[in-house]
Amino acid sequence: MRRLDVRVGHVLGIGLSLHASWFLVFALVVWVTMAGFAEIYPELSAPVRLAMGLVTGVGFFACLTVHELAHAITARRSGIRVRGITLFLFGGIAEIEGEVPTPAREFAVALVGPASSLALGAAFGLGTQWANAAGWPVAEGILGTLAVVNLGVVVFNLVPGLPLDGGRLLRAGLWRITGSYVRATRVAAAGGALLAVLLVALGVFLIVGEDEWGGLWYVPMGIFLWFLARASGRRRPPLHPGALALRDREGHAPQSRP
Repeated sequence: MRRLDVRVGHVLGIGLSLHASWFLVFALVVWVTMAGFAEIYPELSAPVRLAMGLVTGVGFFACLTVHELAHAITARRSGIRVRGITLFLFGGIAEIEGEVPTPAREFAVALVGPASSLALGAAFGLGTQWANAAGWPVAEGILGTLAVVNLGVVVFNLVPGLPLDGGRLLRAGLWRITGSYVRATRVAAAGGALLAVLLVALGVFLIVGEDEWGGLWYVPMGIFLWFLARASGRRRPPLHPGALALRDREGHAPQSRP
């Protein structure tokens, strides 16, 4: 994947890259929002709807960047190195080196992403009401779409399966209860694999039901999530805090036990 990345700069000292697939989904977001605006605001001209779609697309990925930045900054404050953030076909990912060393920190790193998206959704929702009262349909359409999108990101990410945030929250809870990172990871990864199967099944159902666009979206999403879930299930146990400190002093990672 990294060979297809385009580095666009740094945000708060964290590198930001765009995968080649990002340009495809950006175009899709613009096209879908334009079609929706045409139905809701037929009085607006095509150039205005195009501008609304472009602003909504940029805003959507800006919100995803904030979501991933929240993960990255919280992880960095926990002593975990962050290589960067990459936006790609199905959203974004904060590239964290290793795993968070304790269940409490894992829970905090996982929760802060959906919390930031929820805050953004609430803020855009208030902005939508303000634009509606002011009689500004362009602002209302953009802000309303971003409010719905951010709330959708929250709901989807809280599904209890790795690599989603809900899977990391589940792993943190099971890790805390059982004391076994490996066992908690396997259960959370199984949740992600189950979600992947359900997405593929939904995609096939939509294709059979002659909703090709929906099906062609959910099938690759499910396949991609399946491989990510399996990769997450093979993660090594994290180093304990003392080992992390030793690694920072000596410049290498000592051996750790499960």
